[in-house]
Amino acid sequence: MANLNQLGLTNEQVGEALDYNSMPDQFGGFAPPPQPGAYRFKLPNDLSGIWEVFQHDKGTPPGKRISAKFDDTHPLTIIQSPAGTHDGEPFTTKVTNAERKRGKKDDPTAQNVSDMDYMNRDVWGLTTKPAGGNVGYAQEFQKHGGGEFSADVEWSWKCNASKPIFVDNGQGGLQEVSNQMGCGTAYYQKDIDKVPEDPGDPNSPKVYPLRITCQCGGNVRAFANLVRFRA
Repeated sequence: MANLNQLGLTNEQVGEALDYNSMPDQFGGFAPPPQPGAYRFKLPNDLSGIWEVFQHDKGTPPGKRISAKFDDTHPLTIIQSPAGTHDGEPFTTKVTNAERKRGKKDDPTAQNVSDMDYMNRDVWGLTTKPAGGNVGYAQEFQKHGGGEFSADVEWSWKCNASKPIFVDNGQGGLQEVSNQMGCGTAYYQKDIDKVPEDPGDPNSPKVYPLRITCQCGGNVRAFANLVRFRA
């Protein structure tokens, strides 16, 4: 390491000319997700580079499944949001063909269905699963690049059992508790009460809290999920 005077620097230009007032907003994992509600989304035009493969051990049968990953490079675009508050913003999420039980608990008619299955039926209008396994799912999805669909944003919170918890440090931030791992508890939107948007004004509109305190004391951040896909 050296001090600044020892680095031999000059006043050459660093990168292209840049107007900070016109810089695009940052987005991604640390941006608060949009509040729950009904939204309309636009798919990226090119869906060829969004795919990931993973093992679905709880599948019927177990095996490989695929995920359409809408990350910072290939986000969905929100084109309609409640009161227009998020119109034009990117939205990052995953949509997979990993099936799970759908229906009420102990309902004998419940079936194992994936989010992609719901998109195939309720957005694209398919009546049967695509032929060709995972490849068929991806090929069907890719037919609809640039298309639009509607879905509801729902929040959930999960205390990560594989990482140490974070707690309020009393100064408006968080600090890690290195000797206490998360407990794995999951919380769903129906379990969480809304709070005033402005904590200092009890009469301000109520919203879902971005962070909650888990039963183990850990501070847990909300994650946005897409549900109820429709054309």
